[in-house]
Amino acid sequence: MHKFIIVALLSICFSKAHAQTLEQATHLLDVWLEAQKDYNDWPSLSVSVVKDQDVVYSRSFGYSNPELNLEATPDTLYRIASNSKLFTAIAIMQLRDKSKLRLDDPVKKHLPWFNVKQRFASSDEITIESLLTHSSGLPYEPDIPYWSYKYGYPFPTRDELIEGTNKLETLYPAWERYQYSNLGFMLLGQVVENVSGQSYHQYVHENIITPMELNNTFSNIDESTHGHELAVGYGKLNRQRMRTEVPFVDAKATASAAGISSSANDLAKFLMWQLRTLDGEENNILRHHTLSEMIRPQAVNTGPDMDVGYGFRTNYRNNRSYIGHGGVYLGHTSQITIEPKQKIGGVALMNTHDMSPSLIVNRMLDVLGPVMTDDNTPSSHDFSEFQGIYDYQPWGDEVYMMQWGDQLVYFYLSAENPISAMSKFNYLGGDRFIRIQDDGGEADVMTFLRDEEGNIIGYKDQSDYILRKN
Repeated sequence: MHKFIIVALLSICFSKAHAQTLEQATHLLDVWLEAQKDYNDWPSLSVSVVKDQDVVYSRSFGYSNPELNLEATPDTLYRIASNSKLFTAIAIMQLRDKSKLRLDDPVKKHLPWFNVKQRFASSDEITIESLLTHSSGLPYEPDIPYWSYKYGYPFPTRDELIEGTNKLETLYPAWERYQYSNLGFMLLGQVVENVSGQSYHQYVHENIITPMELNNTFSNIDESTHGHELAVGYGKLNRQRMRTEVPFVDAKATASAAGISSSANDLAKFLMWQLRTLDGEENNILRHHTLSEMIRPQAVNTGPDMDVGYGFRTNYRNNRSYIGHGGVYLGHTSQITIEPKQKIGGVALMNTHDMSPSLIVNRMLDVLGPVMTDDNTPSSHDFSEFQGIYDYQPWGDEVYMMQWGDQLVYFYLSAENPISAMSKFNYLGGDRFIRIQDDGGEADVMTFLRDEEGNIIGYKDQSDYILRKN
């Protein structure tokens, strides 16, 4: 019994001694995200992380308009693309709660012009709910090549949407399969207009954007903002390591599926509103149980790692449920996510199409989540003099050395996951550290090198000498 108590106490002391701090976690993200921007040649990235009702991390990297050397900030506007669907879904649920419509209403009840050919005689009707859950059997898009560079990105007007929709026929019976559909949410935008008697833009601003105090969020961004408040969009890197600049394109009738523009700071407010509402602390925009209903699985089977509610998606990772959405517009990508049990959330906005912003959000939450929920004991050591970038060429890229709890760690700055890429070392005294294996065992010794003035100039790791860059 005494032995058990001693082991338990040592375990508690060990975990506290090695707890990371918020300062260490944010520093890791600063260094890693800046490096990711450089290694991948991203024009810019803007991010934010919330813990309940506090913004704990808000940063930008790179240029929103490289030609004008205009640096991105957390208030820079990006097209949030399919994250617009969340605003549209909220609008529909507000109208449902006001008894203006029912989720089992046929679409044709509110859009008399809706005349898509139903190929399956046994199919259920296409309803509001089936549009919200991408379970209607409708195609991905109307019959309009509006994403096409070749055709000049002809985003449809309302009349063109009607014409392009009614040329279509269903792919599947309603409620048989999950089929993501921008068209479905364009139709929901038209439902909002017909039921509310207002334009989609007016309704969303008056009933969602303004009450949430999203002062830097727009459903119909003006072209004059392009290259100034609104980041310039760019395509993927080509073989020459160049990107094609994408022109400003008005979303027109696709606004309810992909047209909203916002910033990392404003979307942090949107996440905090979700957390407040799910906690029952606010009911002025949606009732608590309505938002809970929206994030519950509502669609047909979407696979083992994802469920779909009304607009919202839930992804399952590390035994946790991450709720949100992603988006891709011309030259812009976005991701917003909350994890309600930890009361945390993250935003990532980019003005290019390369690395998925969802990966960035995942990494931010993985790094910051533990330090926002654990009791962080201050470190008993200060390893700041060893911190910095070390050159591991030609065998690898830059190695970043930093303190992580009471340990010294390093990781490659190009790594997609800095946590899993960490090599960890315990302090032996002086300039010597010993490598810790994944199973907790000790391995080789790393020794730092100094010049005649006592400054750290590199380290010896086994037989390798790695020099410091800064």
